[in-house]
Amino acid sequence: MGDSVGHGAAGDRLRAAKTGMQRVKDLLAQPSPANADQAAAILREVEVQLGCAAAILEKSGPPPDGEFRSALEELQGEVATLARFLSGADKLFSDWLRAVQTRRGGYTHRGQAAPLVLVNKVTVEG
Repeated sequence: MGDSVGHGAAGDRLRAAKTGMQRVKDLLAQPSPANADQAAAILREVEVQLGCAAAILEKSGPPPDGEFRSALEELQGEVATLARFLSGADKLFSDWLRAVQTRRGGYTHRGQAAPLVLVNKVTVEG
């Protein structure tokens, strides 16, 4: 009896994680700073739900069918892939922003002074 209750709780966690993941996908389909922040918070909650589902399964034993574990592992893979993607996008954006700022400040990407550009003709009136 305890096993079926445990599996039911794990199923509830898995369904909550799937719903959260769909919300994350919907938010990322309409990019904005607010949506990105909300998606990150929901993604953390999805990770918690998946961790709880996995812990419940370990405690209550294997589910009656392998389909549940397969769905759990598939969703964990999606979360991991999305987390890597978001991390890579954040690094790319940060590096790009740093490059723009250093060039505007008159420095190379290594922090050295940019080479001087000589002007052939200068006209001074006054």
